[in-house]
Amino acid sequence: MRNKIVIFLMVLIVFIQFGYAKEKPTYYGIVIGCCSEYQNEGLTALHAKDDAKSFYNKLMDMYYSGSKSRAKDKLYLLTEKQATRTNIKNTLKKVTKKAKSGDVVYFFFSGHGSSLDDPSEIITPAYNNNELIKVMENSGLIVPYDFNINKVLQTAIIGKRDLKNNDGYGFKRLDNHGIQVIMISDSCYAGNIFRNSSNSTVKVTPRAKLKLNFDEEMAKLRQNRNKPKRKSEYKNLIFFSAGGTDKAVSEDNRLKRGKFSLEVEKCLKSANQNGDDKITKKEFEDCLRTEDNAKSFVRYPVNRHANKTVFKSITRPITVAQKDKIRVKTSIRGLENMSSEIVIDNKNYDIEIVKSGNMYQIFRYTGEEYCEVNKTNLKTYLNSLKLFKLKGTSKLNIKVIETDKRKERGRYCKGEMVEAQIKSKNIGKYIVALTLNREGEVIMLQPNDQNKFSLTLIRAVVQYPFGMDKIKVFALTNQKQYNKVKKLVIKGGLLTDYGVNQLYTILKNDKSYKEAEIDIETLDKPKNYCRKGD
Repeated sequence: MRNKIVIFLMVLIVFIQFGYAKEKPTYYGIVIGCCSEYQNEGLTALHAKDDAKSFYNKLMDMYYSGSKSRAKDKLYLLTEKQATRTNIKNTLKKVTKKAKSGDVVYFFFSGHGSSLDDPSEIITPAYNNNELIKVMENSGLIVPYDFNINKVLQTAIIGKRDLKNNDGYGFKRLDNHGIQVIMISDSCYAGNIFRNSSNSTVKVTPRAKLKLNFDEEMAKLRQNRNKPKRKSEYKNLIFFSAGGTDKAVSEDNRLKRGKFSLEVEKCLKSANQNGDDKITKKEFEDCLRTEDNAKSFVRYPVNRHANKTVFKSITRPITVAQKDKIRVKTSIRGLENMSSEIVIDNKNYDIEIVKSGNMYQIFRYTGEEYCEVNKTNLKTYLNSLKLFKLKGTSKLNIKVIETDKRKERGRYCKGEMVEAQIKSKNIGKYIVALTLNREGEVIMLQPNDQNKFSLTLIRAVVQYPFGMDKIKVFALTNQKQYNKVKKLVIKGGLLTDYGVNQLYTILKNDKSYKEAEIDIETLDKPKNYCRKGD
């Protein structure tokens, strides 16, 4: 009998330990980008939609293997006309009802923001509204699609009213139920959205029937910045913002993206320094703080030293079964961490990479040397090479135009014009042509505002850096796809890392095109070196 009791107790202990084991967390996301056009006048248009789409896709990759069907009812994307005040509040309410203790909720916003620190036109017209001033005490706001500059109180998303409380279904409820909230805000004066032990100030007290003066009230705010701080309100909120309580932020005019959103995107790839499967608060914060153009303003209300996981690492294991990957034979360990598009394949490889001192030699599968580069250029080269690995429905027939005066076919000197002719018939109307040089730079030859040649003729001038260059040509049939490519055209044709990644995504999503690739050798020699009789 005693033995039976002992066995029963052991089974009971095991059941307690494992039977009630914590389930894996569910990851929710409310991702908002607003707006290239607002319902009402008075606001500057922004390109925040692309910021939101990028972050949404990153969450989908991290937690749902890139599957929209798996992410359905968990990740919500609100952009442009969808980003209304009602939709934002209702989506937050929906997620708050679903989420359970241990789950994680991401709230991302890119767009206009404001607070009592803001001297701009967004909030100053409402300074005579004492009810609004009271609601805005120690808080900030974000601007939805249907915001009305003359009805700020009724149409704005105000932090402590619409995010913290939200009629009982906001961040405070999530916090009380042990749900981790991670908010990222790429907006002006974002530090005011959540006021806590690390950024609170003495309230601005409105006086009845008194039109408040901005300069006077701001002087009061600044005077009381160093007063004793009040107790934190949140236990499970981590907040990353583009600027502090009194900072305006901006977009990158060339890339048409929020500067802070671009830094967030970069850090999701590079912040994981120890090679594990997670990005911690400290890793993410340190990565954001290294950039001059977007300082992270981080609030972790209860224990600022706790180093919680804020993201899953998006570095995926590489398998040979994946398509359009760069197949590499290499003597370098950990090379796959340089690009998610790499497959280590010692049999059927495209290039071979060998470390030589502090440099890296890249060889073709035929044994010819492409180039010798440093580690930075190697990373860039591998990231760019994925474009040249894309396969379409069939091959284009394309030939380099050679003359009898050339000493050696496929070899060109500085300043020479390389011309390639598309021989295939029925290629359609849309040609995309690219070159890749030894430093990993991608230049878009077509479409290009400065290079308007015939549809079937591709031209490129030989210039630094010299070595083995690639030319890749896509013949597209989808006009919408081509129009997306045209949006990436910039002066000179040189694509940034962002441009390369965007172009890769556009071309990867629809492979109904024909394509071809040509290798040429370029030399830092005068033209007569490559020509007979010159």
